Formats: sequence, C-alpha cells, structure tokens
Amino acid sequence: MPDWVVHVAVAWTLCRVLRFKYPQLDPANTALVMVGSVFPDAIKISILLEWMGLDWWDYLQAFHLPIGAFLLAGIVALLFKEKKTAFILLSAGIITHFALDLLLIQLGNGIYLFYPISWMGFSFNLVPNDDYIISIAVLLVALGIYFLSKWVEKDTVID
Repeated sequence: MPDWVVHVAVAWTLCRVLRFKYPQLDPANTALVMVGSVFPDAIKISILLEWMGLDWWDYLQAFHLPIGAFLLAGIVALLFKEKKTAFILLSAGIITHFALDLLLIQLGNGIYLFYPISWMGFSFNLVPNDDYIISIAVLLVALGIYFLSKWVEKDTVID
C-alpha cells in the first residue's frame, strides 16, 4: 500500500463522495482525477524501459517529486479544451497520491515535498509498503460508496 489500485480507488472514492454535493465531478472529470493520481508513479515506466535495455531511472525520478508531477499535469492539460479545469483535476489526483505516500513507512528520507527549495523529506511512517490489508479496506470502502451512490441515484430519479 499504496499501489496504483489504491491510488485510483481513493481518487475515485473521493470524487464520488464529493459528487453528491458537486455535480461537476461527472465521470469524465473523475477520470482526470484518477489519471492524475498515478502521475507521480510515471517513474515506473523505467521498469519497461529497463527491460528494453535502457536505464532511464535517473531521468524519470523527477516525476515522483511534486514539481515534476505538477509539470507533467500542466503539459497534459494543454491537450484539453478547458486547460485550467483539466490541470486542477489532474492536480487533485496528484495531491491524493502524495497524501497517501506520506502515510508510508519510508526507507529513505521520505517525500521531498518542497524540492527544489528544500531537501527535507516528509513521512508520517504509519503504514508499511507491504500491508495489503489497507489495500483491501480501501477497495471495500470504494465498493460501499459505489453501492451507496447507486442507491441514492435510484431514489432521486423521478419517473
């Protein structure tokens, strides 16, 4: 925990809960938040590149820093008609990603939230990386929110 499934599930759950109050978080906008939630892990493309004989770990490491992830969100937002909205939604996903990563027990210094201003690493050191009970709990909460939202939508539909 947190793996990509947890990052995506937390982003979806957050958007689905907020959709009860903010209808702007429709499925398309929720998808942008979910995509943004995995942007900081774009570094894992290096695994595929390494399999192809390329060593790009050092070049892609910047994506797991907030400045790199937000820069990637800015570049991707340029592909959308509503660039500002796309950037905000992608950034919301990035924020959920780093919020979850802050909970992990870090082997190093933690997450460099304020790089390049500061090299101070942050971590709450609460959850081990290999604790899949939390992953299962997150998925069960997401499933519960899904069924709750279907039940609420069914009751609000007027024939």
